Amino acid sequence: MGSEKETVQTPKNKTSAKKNVLTVLLVLIAAAAAVAVWWLYTNPPQARTEQNNTTISESLDSVLVTRKITNIPFMATDLDHVFYTADAVGNIVYYELANGEYTEIAPTGTMDLTVPLSGQQIPVKISYMERDGILTGFGLFTSDGAATGVYIYNFVMFKICNLPAAYAADGKCLLLAHTNQQNAYTMDTVWEEAYVLNRADGTTQRFLSENNRTLGINGAVRSDFCLITDTALTAQTAVIPFLSARGRDQSNDENAALDIYVKNGAKETPAAQNAIGRYVKPLENGAFAFIRKTDGGFETVKSENGTETVISSFYAGFGTACIRSGDWILSKEDGRVYSTYDARSYTPTGYKINPLVFAVSPDEKYIVMAGTVANALDYQIYVYNTETGKYATFTEPNYAAHNNMRFLDNTTVAYYVLNVDGYENVVLDVSKIK
Repeated sequence: MGSEKETVQTPKNKTSAKKNVLTVLLVLIAAAAAVAVWWLYTNPPQARTEQNNTTISESLDSVLVTRKITNIPFMATDLDHVFYTADAVGNIVYYELANGEYTEIAPTGTMDLTVPLSGQQIPVKISYMERDGILTGFGLFTSDGAATGVYIYNFVMFKICNLPAAYAADGKCLLLAHTNQQNAYTMDTVWEEAYVLNRADGTTQRFLSENNRTLGINGAVRSDFCLITDTALTAQTAVIPFLSARGRDQSNDENAALDIYVKNGAKETPAAQNAIGRYVKPLENGAFAFIRKTDGGFETVKSENGTETVISSFYAGFGTACIRSGDWILSKEDGRVYSTYDARSYTPTGYKINPLVFAVSPDEKYIVMAGTVANALDYQIYVYNTETGKYATFTEPNYAAHNNMRFLDNTTVAYYVLNVDGYENVVLDVSKIK
C-alpha cells in the first residue's frame, strides 16, 4: 500500500491561492453590489420596513397635503379649516383650506370699535366670520402714539367669539385682548382682557372684575390680573376658571406660578394656588384641572367644590423634560403621553426621537411629534396610531423650529416653520398609518 502524499504550501503556492480567494471574493462582492443596487432601486431607503410592517424613515411627501410659503403664518380660527393672517398694520385676511389649497374668503362683516384700556381709547377694526352659530373674528391695533393718541400701548391683539354657554345673550359676544407682541403668532393664546361686547352699538363692559387692579411700571393696568385662555372659555357651566397674579409681585416671567380664580355669575373667588403652564381646563359640575409645581417636579390636579385630587405626579421638569400640547403632557424620556385631566395615557412604540412639539388628534387615534434624532440636522416627524400600535417616522427636510403643531381634524395635522424664505405652512394627512 502506498502512503498518501502530503501537500506542502510553499510561499509561491500560498500567493497563488490568495489570488484565487481574492478573485472569488471580488466576484462575490460585485454580485452582492449588483443585488444591492437592484434592491435599493426597488426599495429606496425612505420606504424601509421593519418586521412588524411598520414604516420608518419615509419621505414626508407621502403624507404631505400642502407646503406653502407666506410672509405671515396662517393662524387657526374657531371655525374648522378657516384661518386668518394679520399683518403689521392690522389687515386681517381669511383663508379656507380645502383640497390642499388655501383660498382667500371674504369676511362676514367688520366692526369699528373703540376699546377702553388703562385710560386709553384703543381704536380697532374687527374683521369677523360667522357660520353655523359660531362667531370668530380678529383685529390688531398698532401705533406710534402720535396718530391715535394712544401712548401706553403700541400693540394690542383683539379677538371676538361667542360668550361661554352659561353667559350667552342675544346681540352680545365676548371681546378678548392681549398686549404681548412676542405671542402674536402663538396658538396657545393667553388673553389679558375680557369684555362683553354689545354688537349693536359697540359698547363694552368687563366680563371679569377689575376690583383692586393696580398699575404696572409703564402706567398700564397689570396685565397679569385676569388671564383667561380659550380652553377655559369652553366651560359648559357658569364656573369659568381664570389665572391671576393679583396676590403676587408683578412679573413678566411666563413660567411663574399663578393662582386660579373662578367666575361664577357676578362672583369671583380664589380656587387654587401655584398653577404653572398658564393652563386650566374646565370640567363637568364646575370642576377644573390644572398643573402645579412640586418640589420634585409637577403634578396634574383636579379641583371640585374646593377639594383637590392629584391625577398624576411627574418627577421631571415641566417645559423641559415634559412638554404640554392642549390637554396632553408628553414625557420626552420615554414618549409616554398623559391626559391633563384624568388618568389616561398612551405609550408609543418605536420611540426614537427628541420631540420639540407634539399634538394628539381629537379622537386620540394619532399622536404626532416633531424633533431631532441623531443631531440637530436629523429632523423627523413621528406618527403613532394608538389603536393599532403602528408607527411611522418621516424625514423632514426643514429642520428649523416647528411651531403651532395642532390637528385640524382627526387625521390632518398642521404646523409652520420659519426659515429664510418666510413662514412655511405645512399640512399633513396621517391617515395612512393604519
